[in-house]
Amino acid sequence: MNSKKIIGITVICNLAIVTLLNPTDSFSNEETVTTESKDKAKKDSPVFRVDVADELYKQGLSYAQYGLYDEAIEMYNKSIAKNPNNPDAYNKLGIAYAQKGMYDNAIGAFEKAIEQKPKDATAYYNLGSAYFDKGVFDKAISTFNKTIQINPEHRPAYSLLGIAYTKIGKYEDAIRTLKKRIELDPNLAIAYSNLGIVYSMNGMDKEALVEYNKALEIDPGHESTLYNIGILCDKTGNIDEAIRYYNKAIEANATNADIQYRLGKDYMKKKQYDDAINAFQTAVMSDPNNAEIYRDLGNAYKAKGMAEEADGYFSLYKKKTKKTN
Repeated sequence: MNSKKIIGITVICNLAIVTLLNPTDSFSNEETVTTESKDKAKKDSPVFRVDVADELYKQGLSYAQYGLYDEAIEMYNKSIAKNPNNPDAYNKLGIAYAQKGMYDNAIGAFEKAIEQKPKDATAYYNLGSAYFDKGVFDKAISTFNKTIQINPEHRPAYSLLGIAYTKIGKYEDAIRTLKKRIELDPNLAIAYSNLGIVYSMNGMDKEALVEYNKALEIDPGHESTLYNIGILCDKTGNIDEAIRYYNKAIEANATNADIQYRLGKDYMKKKQYDDAINAFQTAVMSDPNNAEIYRDLGNAYKAKGMAEEADGYFSLYKKKTKKTN
């Protein structure tokens, strides 16, 4: 947690000297200060409010640590009500909202944090991430650029900025940005993998493969890189190589439904129906809402001559597609 600035308030009292012209005059009795009034004065003091706000903020942090984002949001809001001048509280509030998918609320909270701390690169990055997750990529790009302007070595900002450029088809900007990310961390496999994806999306498959191989030199078991090479092999019709790379990717993560699904489809092309069924069944366990997998399972069983099993999966396919329509 960032350290707080404690503002001391100094009160200067001017003492007036009163000359008693008439010694028989009586002084007014001073108001008796009760314990209750002392407590009220203490609670109304700025220092007390800041202390309470800090405790509420810490409770919010504890809730967020365990994924209790509703409770965290409540505590952060209570903290801000006591002390509205804590940019860290707005930042954490925004993160909690983002975790709940409440991106408009998150954006509002991050903007408040930036309003109070205009040079906070982290707040700008968080704001950009909220825009990114909401799919507002033009605002995400401008916000990530502001992040980098404040902190030219903000590594995650380069990564998401590069991907955001890709989302709007600005591949040259994406490539330039992701190359900068690699300059900051030349031994990071995912940086090369992301650059390879952009090259591939831009139709530059040879350049993509070069970057993927660089990623595998750093991390031979890098899941997304192995998967993406498998996709490249599929594009060129090299099914055997695609299967080999998908299986390598599965060694890193057997529960990746996309990989298992693509593997199953390639096994179908090879007429290896048992292998296809195994891959499809693993895929559907990880992604039970993907209707297409049920259809392909039906096709695999049908190809094996197992009509009853095929009909069962075709029925499931129809039920799933009705729910989504």
